[in-house]
Amino acid sequence: MACLSRCAVASLLLASANLGLAKSILFTGGTIIAYNTESESLNVIRGGSVLVTDDKIAAVGPSASPKDVPKDCTTVDITGNIITPGFIDTHRHGWQTGLKTMASNTTLVEYFMRYSEFDSGPNYTADDVYYGQLAGLYEALNAGVTTTLDHAHHTWSNETAEAGLQASIDSGARVFWSYAFHNVPNVDLTIEDQIPHYKHLAETKPFEGSATELGIAYDGWGLNPDEQTNQVVDLIK
Repeated sequence: MACLSRCAVASLLLASANLGLAKSILFTGGTIIAYNTESESLNVIRGGSVLVTDDKIAAVGPSASPKDVPKDCTTVDITGNIITPGFIDTHRHGWQTGLKTMASNTTLVEYFMRYSEFDSGPNYTADDVYYGQLAGLYEALNAGVTTTLDHAHHTWSNETAEAGLQASIDSGARVFWSYAFHNVPNVDLTIEDQIPHYKHLAETKPFEGSATELGIAYDGWGLNPDEQTNQVVDLIK
């Protein structure tokens, strides 16, 4: 997917609202930061075009008016703006957005004791998780992140887990929401409880039809897997 400036995004949203979601969108007239596979370097195209079909980049060209554009294509003029391939965030904890910048001068040990799911997590309500996740994904979209892998360790209760998943769905962002299997102190939900809840989400598919997909996160790997690790592996399989 492509990333572009706020003005072009606003134009696209208006076009989508007025015309419905088109299968093809042509961004024309902007500066395109592409990649040259032969020279393995950036390729800056000024006054070019990007054709997006079925949510994927179908073509990048030097002309603002390329040939062979689909008839049902929606055109968005991005003259004066820059368009680039979208960034991919491969590790995020969206629910912690409200804690950002608070732990910048702490050690990892202090982080775990003050800000992680093991300490501050159980003090968060489902609403806290929802709005933290939603704000974090909006922040990411605004920065040009078009795909996020969320290590969702807000799974210390069914309610907080579902709140983070729902926020991901509601954001409209492309999110791989990966349910974290772990035991959090001072809460009753264990991995044994989380597994049937995960299966319930996989079966009911509240994310169906959205840009959010279900995944699994787990940190308990080791040379000698215990029973819980084997349960997670079986679930993945």
